[in-house]
Amino acid sequence: MFGSGADPRWEPLEGELPEGRFEIGKDGAGLLVVGFDGSGPSRNALAYAAGLARRDDAALLIAFVESLNTIPLWFWAGSPIIPDSACDLTEELRDELRGAGVPWQFVSVRGDAARELETLASAYRADAIVVGRSRRSWLGSVSSGLAKRARRTVLIVP
Repeated sequence: MFGSGADPRWEPLEGELPEGRFEIGKDGAGLLVVGFDGSGPSRNALAYAAGLARRDDAALLIAFVESLNTIPLWFWAGSPIIPDSACDLTEELRDELRGAGVPWQFVSVRGDAARELETLASAYRADAIVVGRSRRSWLGSVSSGLAKRARRTVLIVP
């Protein structure tokens, strides 16, 4: 069944690959999708993803997902006031990532956070999704939803 000796075909190669063989793909990530809403856990996720992207020579796609069931702020006359959270976050991201040395792009979408992050990762062919640990709400947590649904690596940063 299983032998005790080492099979040379399964030994790791050291140094350069033998002549005539090549490697498809690249080691490490090329693109990471990061869920960011300005909270502490999302800032931790961003910092972790930026470090990982810098080491892997990768890029970041930072996504703010506005939930469709958030309650808008109401003006006293009855007109809804919807805060421009995405615009505010763009300025914060510029400050956070200044000097990080990684290319990044910010997108803002609306919908279910786990579903939208997975959709973005699929559309951009991202290698992984990085999110902060979220507290449980009556809708469930984004991180657990992603862990169950995602088709790629999900990194949950505390």
